[in-house]
Amino acid sequence: MRYLQAKEKIEKIKLDLKDKKILRILSSNSRISLTQISKKVALSRDAVNYRIKNYEKKGVIQGYRTIVDINKFSYNNYHLFIRLNNPSQEIEKNFLKRLIKYPFIRAIIKFSGNFDFEIAIVAKNIEELDLSINKVINAFSGIVQDFEILTVIKTYIQEGFPLNFKEYKITRNPKNKNKIDKKDIEILKIIGENATIPLYKIADKVKLSADAIAYRIKNLINSEIIIKFVPIINYTSLGYSLHTLLLNISSLDEKKEKILRSFLSNNENVLWAVKTIGRFNVLIYLLVKNIEELQETVLKLRSLFPKQINHYEILMAYEEYKYIYFPKELF
Repeated sequence: MRYLQAKEKIEKIKLDLKDKKILRILSSNSRISLTQISKKVALSRDAVNYRIKNYEKKGVIQGYRTIVDINKFSYNNYHLFIRLNNPSQEIEKNFLKRLIKYPFIRAIIKFSGNFDFEIAIVAKNIEELDLSINKVINAFSGIVQDFEILTVIKTYIQEGFPLNFKEYKITRNPKNKNKIDKKDIEILKIIGENATIPLYKIADKVKLSADAIAYRIKNLINSEIIIKFVPIINYTSLGYSLHTLLLNISSLDEKKEKILRSFLSNNENVLWAVKTIGRFNVLIYLLVKNIEELQETVLKLRSLFPKQINHYEILMAYEEYKYIYFPKELF
């Protein structure tokens, strides 16, 4: 999967243990200082800076974003899966250009499998969702063969890398529930597209002191509006491919959820997983290096719920055309 792919030719990159540790730290908090990283990985500050610049130069890291909890803005996440009726490349290209411009769409992923596209939509209510779906379907007018809409109701796992990269997390104070104002929104708009922008540059844009910016960002983290700061990773350059797994587990009660959550937390290939409402009630992103890893994960899941998985779909992500962590629809 190619996040914000900027290069036509993908160069496969080999990582050593220091590289993996640096990327692991950045995936949990991209705003962490070079000095802090250097202490954690036992390298000089200059050596750490050189390696990070090299990741950016080679296209492994293609930007930095801020993940925001849109539920705090009274929005919900919906995932629309579409199967098309063999459109020409030109028609598909024109429709994609149209879809990318919609502010309520935060992600568009193309698949190889039973569905052609996954479109992530944000909406405040069912009426707003209905209008958004109609716009999407109308954009593909005459070529939509089938579609499924899933409502995301709970997040199980959300990582920047699989388990073998995971290590550091942003600390939070869940008791802090500060309300946000227009200045906070301005800050979120800026760091949403560039999570590593220095405090003094943010301060200059929003007309506040750097100390005030630091204080507000800390409050946004403590209020759990900011989930984390992450690098945009081109997984393809690291030899990974992304697959989406859609599951229908019958009678998914608390006991089964506990089993499922334990599996997701301990499986090395799980990147993101949520509970949904729809024909499928579990949506999982798997990051794997080969088909054997994919099959092994699916088989383990099926063995956990031998009689409860009524239906499942495996989709291979081919290309990503859009992914926005802080959609314009929110402001």
